[in-house]
Amino acid sequence: MMIQGLYAITPSGLEENDLLSKTEVLLKEGIKLIQYRDKILDKKTFQEKARALLKLTKKYEAKLLINDHVEICLEISADGFHLGLEDYSSEANSELLKKNKDFISNNLICGLSCKWNKELVVNPPENEIKWTYLAVGSFYSSNTKSGVPETNENLKREFLSYTDKPLVAIGGINKKNIKEVKNLGYSCFALSEALFKNPKHVLNEYKKL
Repeated sequence: MMIQGLYAITPSGLEENDLLSKTEVLLKEGIKLIQYRDKILDKKTFQEKARALLKLTKKYEAKLLINDHVEICLEISADGFHLGLEDYSSEANSELLKKNKDFISNNLICGLSCKWNKELVVNPPENEIKWTYLAVGSFYSSNTKSGVPETNENLKREFLSYTDKPLVAIGGINKKNIKEVKNLGYSCFALSEALFKNPKHVLNEYKKL
């Protein structure tokens, strides 16, 4: 799977119908990578919604990644997961990664949030699994990603030389600023609010940039 183009991250707190209908619009538009992220749900509800989303992404031959919950990713047979360093280091996830490392390495897309941590990008923790891509940011201020946006253009560009893995740009990216990010050399852009607020015709708008 090529990690490039627009990568849609679901905003927290969407009702199931809203979540599914907006995601379907994005899938119809041609988006191939969806990350299910919801920081406020209990695990059972999260899993139910994740199953419904997986059914939808399969219909459009897209990939669904689960944020944080490796266990749910494995239980519902999603296409992969995305973790922050804290989630990766948690006892529950560490055990699951250890136990399923061969399956994960051979079958799943694995993403790690690195913020603007150079050390982490240069040397991500790979004692159990290999990361498919690394996410860096925030690029701009955003409701989804806490953390201070990086304003130094040269530093943002430099990060691309720290690793051979695909780097996903994240944090406050929208159609006003995506061109700047593209011009720095990034080719995969994670967007949340910018896509889900008004998902119709979204791909055409971004293709023009």
